[in-house]
Amino acid sequence: MRYDHLGKEVVEVDEAGITRTHGRGERREDYADPWATTGRVVLVGLPGSGRNGLARLLAERLGLDVATPADAASAMSALTGPAAVIVLADGLVADPLIHPHIHGAGKVFYLMADSRTLAARVVEREGNEDRDAAWRELSARLETMEPVFYGVLHFILQAAGSLEDMAEDALAKIAL
Repeated sequence: MRYDHLGKEVVEVDEAGITRTHGRGERREDYADPWATTGRVVLVGLPGSGRNGLARLLAERLGLDVATPADAASAMSALTGPAAVIVLADGLVADPLIHPHIHGAGKVFYLMADSRTLAARVVEREGNEDRDAAWRELSARLETMEPVFYGVLHFILQAAGSLEDMAEDALAKIAL
């Protein structure tokens, strides 16, 4: 069995006549809500997606601190510590020691944007002149990281819009 990049299960069958029955999934109410017990909000995405700006807005509106761990030890501390808005770099999300703990640490938001949007923002922020090089690098990272982000998320936020729009969307989802 394997999974395609959007998290849909792809089943390869070698024997004719084998069937698989799919029933309704469990109800949302059947799952524990990580937010209800932790109060943590975790933001994941690539550079240029707006994680840090959104973290500041959410922290202000929720009355929480922002944690931006730089290494695996501080990431684990943030994911198991007090309520906060946690910004995880893609390298930490992919870290095999950190990855299994993210989904249960709180409400996890993947800030999704296309590689051209990400590259334009990174070039503008860093003053880099080579937008094509940034686009190529971010396209490759997006291809690698998007399945990893899908493996930890609870919600997707469209990061092509404004930080204010993303904050309103996130706050509505946090209130669920």
